[in-house]
Amino acid sequence: MKSLFSTRMKPLLFACVILFSQACSKSSDNVIGSGDVDFQMTDAPSDDASINGVFVTVSDIKVDGTSISGFSKQTIDLKAFQEGNAKLVATTRLTAKDYSNLTLVLDADADATGAAPGCYVLTTDGTKYKLKSSGTITVTLNNSWTVVANSKSTIILDFNIRKAIRQISDQAIRYNFSSSDNLQTSIRLVNQSKVGTINGNYSETTTITADKIFVYAYKKGTFDSGIETTPQGDDAILFKNAVTSAEVRGSLSARSYKLAYVEAGDYELHFASYIKDVSNHYVFQNLLTAQLSVNGSAASVVTVQAGINSSVSSTITGI
Repeated sequence: MKSLFSTRMKPLLFACVILFSQACSKSSDNVIGSGDVDFQMTDAPSDDASINGVFVTVSDIKVDGTSISGFSKQTIDLKAFQEGNAKLVATTRLTAKDYSNLTLVLDADADATGAAPGCYVLTTDGTKYKLKSSGTITVTLNNSWTVVANSKSTIILDFNIRKAIRQISDQAIRYNFSSSDNLQTSIRLVNQSKVGTINGNYSETTTITADKIFVYAYKKGTFDSGIETTPQGDDAILFKNAVTSAEVRGSLSARSYKLAYVEAGDYELHFASYIKDVSNHYVFQNLLTAQLSVNGSAASVVTVQAGINSSVSSTITGI
C-alpha cells in the first residue's frame, strides 16, 4: 500500500509544487512590476545679460549607479527651457520601487554631433566659452523618488544657471562650472506629480528704478537677508538658498512672473532689483518690500499644492 501510494502521489505533489511556484512568481511580478519614466530638463534664469545660451551635453544618465536604457547623448540649451518649459531628455522603463539617486554625466569636450566643445556658454556676441578644460563632469543628485508599477512618472531636472556657472576674471576663460558641491545643489530633482506652479502679477505703489526685477522662492522661515544678499563662497552666489527663482517680465502696466515645478509646501517670496553694469552683467541693488495676495486673500506665505496653480498678486511698496 505504501509503495502504491508513493507511486500515485509523487507526480501529483510534483505538479502542485510547480503550479505553486509559478503562481508565486506571477504574484511577485505583479507586485513589483515596472513603470515608464520621462526625464526632462528645465532652467531657472541667469542674471548675466551677456549670456545668450548655456549648452550642456549629457552623455549618460544613471539611476542608483546603473545607466538607463533608451537614452542617447544629447546637447541641450538650458536657457531655451524656462518658466515651465522643459526638454524631454530620455524615456525609459524601470522596476517599480524607491530610488535614492540620479547621476548626470556631462561631456565637456564634444557635443552630440561630435563637435567641440560639449559644455559651453554662448554669449550675445556669438563667442563660445568652454565650461571645463577637458573631460567629463559627474553630478550625482541624492534625492529619493519612486517609480509606480504600470504608471508613467515624469522626473524634472531643474538647473539653476546662476548657481551652476560662475564668472572668471580671466577674460579668455570667462566662465566655468561652479564647484562640485555648488553644481550639485544647483540642480533640483522633482517628481512632476508632486509640484505646483506659482503664477504672479507684479505691481508697484512706488517707482523702483531697476533694469531687472527677480523673485526668489524660499521655504518658509529659511530666508536671512544678511546672508542671502551677501555673495557666498568662492563662487560668490547671491540668494544661494532660494529653492527657485524667476524674472519679472512684461511692460510697466502688465508685469508677471512664473515659478514652475515648486514642490508642495509653504514658501516666502522675496523680490530684488538689479541694475546693469558696464560689463553687461546685472548687479544686485536692493531688496524690495512686497505685500502679497494669494488667490484674492492677503498672505505672508504661498502654500503650493501638487498639481495646482497658485495665483499671487505682488505689490511693491518700497525698499
